[in-house]
Amino acid sequence: MTMTSPNNVQRKTVQPLGGVSPSRMRQAISQAEQAALLACVTIETVTGHAELEQVFGLFEKVWQPESGNPPVHRDMMKALAHSGNYVAGAFRGGDLIGGSVAFFEEPQHRSLHSHITGILPNVQNGHIGLALKLFQRAWALERGILHVRWTFDPLVARNAYFNVSKLGAFPIQYLPRFYAPMNDSLNGGADSDRLLIDWEIGSSKVSDVVAGSGEVPTPESLGASELLSISEAGLPVLKSTKNRFVTVATPNDVYTLRKSDPAAANDWRLAVRETLGGVLAENGVVLAVTRTGKYVLDRAPGTQAGRTTAEVTS
Repeated sequence: MTMTSPNNVQRKTVQPLGGVSPSRMRQAISQAEQAALLACVTIETVTGHAELEQVFGLFEKVWQPESGNPPVHRDMMKALAHSGNYVAGAFRGGDLIGGSVAFFEEPQHRSLHSHITGILPNVQNGHIGLALKLFQRAWALERGILHVRWTFDPLVARNAYFNVSKLGAFPIQYLPRFYAPMNDSLNGGADSDRLLIDWEIGSSKVSDVVAGSGEVPTPESLGASELLSISEAGLPVLKSTKNRFVTVATPNDVYTLRKSDPAAANDWRLAVRETLGGVLAENGVVLAVTRTGKYVLDRAPGTQAGRTTAEVTS
């Protein structure tokens, strides 16, 4: 699928391999088209050397990595694109302003791992990220892929909110020190804890969330208690509660905090690892993320009114 213009979308349709209905496929394509219109971008898969060089340069501008350690090398992107994997760019007025790279993963290429997505800092918060992800979703569904997975830094509040509450994807595993320390402008050499997230792209739930019609639970509606809160000084505060529904806060701006107070940023890393990571390790689930980056968690999924499913049905 190639979106050649936000006002005149043309597509090279790939016959779906199964798994989603034609109506769901049309809906996914329509949602991707509308997102591109909203962001005023053209989104295309990228295969040529010149365009791949632009994507490489964009990632360099966004992450500003240490010398010799780019987020993804141009030669690797060429190999991925040539072998049918996913490299895409978002263009506005002929200029590349966003890019994304993904590759197939097991089992049997029924899922896609989205390795990296970046947008130039001066155009962020303009719906470009949504357009890139919905284009990726439609591209994957056309190829019979039902799940897209990726990792993200759990301390970045805006990404957590976007991934969970705007896209309808949910964290499935907390991964401490997933990468080696990353010495770039965003990570600052800190521990690279990540959340692995799963996006069930063919589900009605995801379609509803993307359309803005899905119900998103709130801490207030669940009567959730704080497991990790934020102090007036912006520091993490661990709390004890037996409540089934809990919240885990994140710092207001971890990127700035890493530069101004690395010790405080590390305190946040350890606190979120202990609380969010601990709940997920004990089979808890993330239900939502608030706009301020507060995770809303269910520590006992599968229970009703305080009783387990087995007790209810026995």
